[in-house]
Amino acid sequence: MGLSCKERINPTHPSDWIEIRQRIPPYEARGFKLEWIDTAGQRLLLSAQSVARLKRGDTTVWLMENDIRAVHLSTTGETLETLRSQRAEVYPDKRRFIAEREVLLTTAESLRLETDFLYWEQERSLITAPGWVRLQTPKELLRGEGLEYHTQHRTYRLRRTSGTVQSPIP
Repeated sequence: MGLSCKERINPTHPSDWIEIRQRIPPYEARGFKLEWIDTAGQRLLLSAQSVARLKRGDTTVWLMENDIRAVHLSTTGETLETLRSQRAEVYPDKRRFIAEREVLLTTAESLRLETDFLYWEQERSLITAPGWVRLQTPKELLRGEGLEYHTQHRTYRLRRTSGTVQSPIP
């Protein structure tokens, strides 16, 4: 009859195929908007032009790019902080937020913070900006490096400072 069986050839994958496959985001979105409400009733509104959810080890990471906006609202709906940047990473399991490129943070107390890199640890109520910083309040205009801002106590420490501070004496 002339029939013969050919051995099936399995395609070969590169040796790092599994690692490459695991880097593909399990979730991607364009024109992303999200509203988070925590157990205390505070809200966080997030938006970005693109978002990808990744796994890094056992940690989930939300990678956001282009025109990121985050607005933190109190239980009464008052704006507590507003953040804008061009790139951000959110670690919801660890309650950490990293913002990069053209970062601008404003608070209800009229604090305005500009930097290129900002790291927020929600558990410690601490915002860190290791590089250059421009900080403006109603009474101060400061420039420096290495900011530590405690969000609960509304205090900050800034190294290599230069700028203008209004005298407390009337």
